[in-house]
Amino acid sequence: MSSISLGSAAARFTDCSSFTSLSSSSSSWKPYFRPGAIRGTFRRWKDGRRRGHAAVASAVAEERSPATDYDENDWKVQYQVDFERRFDLPHLSDLLPEFTPIPSTFRLKKRSPSSEDYVNGYLSREQYNGYINNDDRVLLKVIKYSSPASAGAECIDPDCTWVEQWIHRAGPRKEIYFRPEDVNAAIVTCGGLCPGLNDVIRQIVITLEMYGVKNIVGIPHGYRGFTKEEPEIPLSRKAVQTIHLSGGSILGVSRGGPAIDEIVDSIQERGINMLFVLGGDGTHAGANAIHRECYRRRMKVAVVGVPKTIDNDILYMDRTFGFDTAVEEAQRAINSVYIEAHSAYHGIGVVKLMGRNSGFIAMHASLASGQVDICLIPEDPFTLHGPNGVLRHLRYLVQTKGSAVVCVAEGAGQDLLKKANGTDASGNKILGDIGIHIVQETRKYFKEIGVAADVKYIDPTYMIRACRANAADGILCTVLGQNAVHGAFAGFSGITVGVVNTHYAYFPIPEVISHPRLVDTNSRMWHRCLTSTGQPDFV
Repeated sequence: MSSISLGSAAARFTDCSSFTSLSSSSSSWKPYFRPGAIRGTFRRWKDGRRRGHAAVASAVAEERSPATDYDENDWKVQYQVDFERRFDLPHLSDLLPEFTPIPSTFRLKKRSPSSEDYVNGYLSREQYNGYINNDDRVLLKVIKYSSPASAGAECIDPDCTWVEQWIHRAGPRKEIYFRPEDVNAAIVTCGGLCPGLNDVIRQIVITLEMYGVKNIVGIPHGYRGFTKEEPEIPLSRKAVQTIHLSGGSILGVSRGGPAIDEIVDSIQERGINMLFVLGGDGTHAGANAIHRECYRRRMKVAVVGVPKTIDNDILYMDRTFGFDTAVEEAQRAINSVYIEAHSAYHGIGVVKLMGRNSGFIAMHASLASGQVDICLIPEDPFTLHGPNGVLRHLRYLVQTKGSAVVCVAEGAGQDLLKKANGTDASGNKILGDIGIHIVQETRKYFKEIGVAADVKYIDPTYMIRACRANAADGILCTVLGQNAVHGAFAGFSGITVGVVNTHYAYFPIPEVISHPRLVDTNSRMWHRCLTSTGQPDFV
């Protein structure tokens, strides 16, 4: 079953009245306002030519909730109430109110007594302050924009009214809803490879054992592993102690999988009551469908996601694990192609990086390297030919600088290519190869104008995906894995964990998978990239 099927199942099992979209509240804006108060979304689509995900997501968002009437005196209060309702976390006690919590078995102890409050060198349970209060919240947005014309402005209404938006803080709770000895935990990694998968697996296992859990297994090769073709992989601290030193996933990955009913049947047969799902938006749609089906069957199963997308395209979150490593490794490819281009006569280097819908890797790698002359991303349409095209600018760069470097995201310029047919097992549309197309058109163009050009091409995609996580991603993976376990023991299900404004928080899955997070081409970060490259608008 592909991720499209999983997504469809998620839609069937999700009560959309309980999970309306943040984007929907602004559908009554004037035409120049795109629906969406979400970071990195739909502003300034040049000439109206870029529709795709933006149009679909906007249409879906507008159908999910009635528009906010800004003429009402209490619209701000109504908006906050609706926001709190949408971001309220599904909890197992909603389904099974007879379940009562017990004191947490997770407790870190200070070893240096400093007062009479310590008993035998340890702080007593009553005074231990290492838990997160259930009423703790994280502020989603921290900038008050004075005008919609401000660069990167994310406004709820045309007057840019400030409305506080709070989401649940992640971390260990004082009370838990599972007895560790009764927990049968399972971990599954889906989709493609990404730096940091092993780090997250390792921390989930270690934290589970800190609670006292003994029964932990890995499901091999994604959702497909819920069939009986392959046995479970027993996991323990000893088994995962050094896995973070290697790239990939010790559990293996795959796209697609069996039907939701079959997966939940397998969960029921195996006695799994905690499921940790590592994957992107399609995988999370499947996780939400599993959560809803477990809910329908009145099964006490906590389903918790950890967003895995190297493209950094998950809504609301500062960044996702693997992204920092991808940017770091991408610079090596950019530096290599720069040396090749700079050393050749009229050298032109082209690097294609990951980014199906979002150009965050290409943008950040271009900024970090300082060696890129042209950065092309899916969110900013461009033309190759014509007086304002990329090729004309390449000619100018070769004549003035002697060389040029182009960094392009894989999803950029798809409107310039012959339409590819079909989708992969995850339901993703098969993309044409924009990197090869640019190389071919560049060679053809320079030959036609009679100017020598030596074009070099590097596609480091699979080298980057297979890397071990760097230090920054390693820390992020560690905290995400720990907080996933804390969320499961706290009784939440159908949630995912992420970092927001440097703090860790829980989200209901439907709120983060409605559409990809995109580079805002009116943002300061994109403007910084344009300043760094010096490129014009290619329209």
